[in-house]
Amino acid sequence: MHHVGNQQRHRPSDADQWVFTGDVKDNSRFDGDCAWCEKQDLRLTFEVRQAKADRARHVCRACIERAPLRMEHESRAFGVQQWRDYLSELAVRLMHRTCRDVLRTLLTQIDDPALQEVAVYFDRNVQLSLGRAATLLLALSHSQLEVDPRVFEVQIRSAAHKQEFAFLSDREKLAVWPVFSVTIQKRLISLGFAPSTIRSRPHVPEIPRKRDWERVGFAGPPA
Repeated sequence: MHHVGNQQRHRPSDADQWVFTGDVKDNSRFDGDCAWCEKQDLRLTFEVRQAKADRARHVCRACIERAPLRMEHESRAFGVQQWRDYLSELAVRLMHRTCRDVLRTLLTQIDDPALQEVAVYFDRNVQLSLGRAATLLLALSHSQLEVDPRVFEVQIRSAAHKQEFAFLSDREKLAVWPVFSVTIQKRLISLGFAPSTIRSRPHVPEIPRKRDWERVGFAGPPA
């Protein structure tokens, strides 16, 4: 887990004059933290600045949506729902750009037609099927990129997706396993679709993701 230092926290009040600078940071190792609520292990943080003191802080999505700050950017004023939609649009755009950057970097390191096909598929669909995700995450596990595999969204909602996962090899399943939530992991275990090394554990209250990353070459999240 990422630990926050003893920096001074500032919880906004109605008297504060904080504004959103327009900068959104993608912490692709999920090591960001919120300067207001102290939430940790964040992927996205939003930069706000105090008008009078000209101090900048990075805060989480929940805080910037609810804080009493001026809901405007580049002289454009927003209603509450417009503000949330605007932040969501910025977040999605940045997350997709990060994924594309990771894919482009991998393509410069690995000459693999299958990986090129994954990149084309992602450009068209902005998410990955399970087979393509396995190809990508196995390549990522052998690269030197310090990127958490959870930056990629993998299709696993439907029964057909779960069946597709069932037909992956154990090596492919372990590569994709870390991107799933604990709820989805438990569901796959109950269906008998989990990797054999996961199914063999008698009691799995929560899935230790770092252990599974290391099995396929990931260093895991920062300590």
